[in-house]
Amino acid sequence: MRSFDGERWWAAAMAGGALLGVAYTLSPLTVVVACGAIAMTAVAGQGLPREERRWLMAILGVAFALRAAAVCALFLLSPHNTQGAGILFGDESYALYRSWRMRDVLLGIPMLKYDYLIAYDVYGRSNYLTAITFVQTLFGPAPYALRLLNALMFVGAVLLLFRVTRRAFGPAVAFAGLLVLLFLPTLFFWSISLLKESLYFVLTAVVFAAAAAGLSARSWPARAGLAVIASAALWALRDLRTGAVILAVGGIAIGVACRWIFAKPWRIWSAAGAVAVVALAVVVQPRVQAMVLNGLDRAATEHTGHVFTVGHAYKLLDAPFYVFPHAGQEYSLTPAEAARFVVRGIASYLVVPLPWQIATTGELVYLPEQVFWYVLIVLAPIGVVAGYRRDPMVTSLLVGYLIPTAAVVALTTGNVGTLIRHRTLIVPYLIWLSAMGACAAAVRLSAARQKP
Repeated sequence: MRSFDGERWWAAAMAGGALLGVAYTLSPLTVVVACGAIAMTAVAGQGLPREERRWLMAILGVAFALRAAAVCALFLLSPHNTQGAGILFGDESYALYRSWRMRDVLLGIPMLKYDYLIAYDVYGRSNYLTAITFVQTLFGPAPYALRLLNALMFVGAVLLLFRVTRRAFGPAVAFAGLLVLLFLPTLFFWSISLLKESLYFVLTAVVFAAAAAGLSARSWPARAGLAVIASAALWALRDLRTGAVILAVGGIAIGVACRWIFAKPWRIWSAAGAVAVVALAVVVQPRVQAMVLNGLDRAATEHTGHVFTVGHAYKLLDAPFYVFPHAGQEYSLTPAEAARFVVRGIASYLVVPLPWQIATTGELVYLPEQVFWYVLIVLAPIGVVAGYRRDPMVTSLLVGYLIPTAAVVALTTGNVGTLIRHRTLIVPYLIWLSAMGACAAAVRLSAARQKP
């Protein structure tokens, strides 16, 4: 058919409608997600220069196509002689099968008592389970289309951060961060998993984007609307991950505090003095010291819980704590032991697993990304300085979003696999600072070479 103006336009329309009907019959959720991806691609470039918009649409097209191909490959390679589905990560099966049981309850489908126990179990209950149950109640069981839906949410979150950072740092930094987040292997597979990572990412990104826009908005109605959006996202975050709301709100508060402190030199000196006073109080005041040690005792207990699970563990406490572990009871660390615990936790968060510590095939496969992680860590401080000169508020918010999550993960994790998984929570925010650092370093090196 050369043109829709000819006599055969109806044949193409009928063929397209038939194909769409077949696709919707096979997987209605897939068709809905595809329409969402097309709409997102069309809207994402609004307001950008023509060349940038073309590049953005091409990148998004490739990102969606690769994710669809990966899900299709999983479908083709998975056995279909049972009521199960292809699984990438172990925790996926629990979330998927529990959502099916919850759906059966809603639809009144006969079930065993065991199924009811699993469906109403308090353990693992979250908004993510509620969301995927609701979606599958509307569209039917969709173990593979849910992966595409998670991919759509993940890409949407990346686009939110892309628009914020482009306005703050310029197109070079924004596109660099966009490419890394969309195609970094670990994040790629997390984005098509059946886990809550994509939903958690998009909700935290909404809070971040709303805070960045609200703090720079000049009209109070706009600020009120953005506050409502951020509040709704925080409400949805409340049971996705332990302390998720505290981490998000704490990150915003730290970012605002950093912006306020570094705006004036006298505030920097005042803040340094306040930190010194707090540190002195921890040393000389038994009550303050006890509060700090109690928090570290709880963190140490959770850390040892990870150490004594299956997998490759790493240790942050002194050796005797692992010889005679407390069965579910909190430790009682001395100030010196607590200090060593904190220092080891921070260092391990940054470097584990070191190349010579690799103990599994999975860690060996992850080695290139671990090296890339080291590059991000080195570039991030440069990016903080350069980014603060470009947009102090967005840079401060990015730093604020990193600190609470990194601190909690550093002091409570003791398993390499868990550390890698939880460390990816800050990569979507760290990457923009590192990209800014890379651009600033490149500009500095270029200027140095041009000097006679």
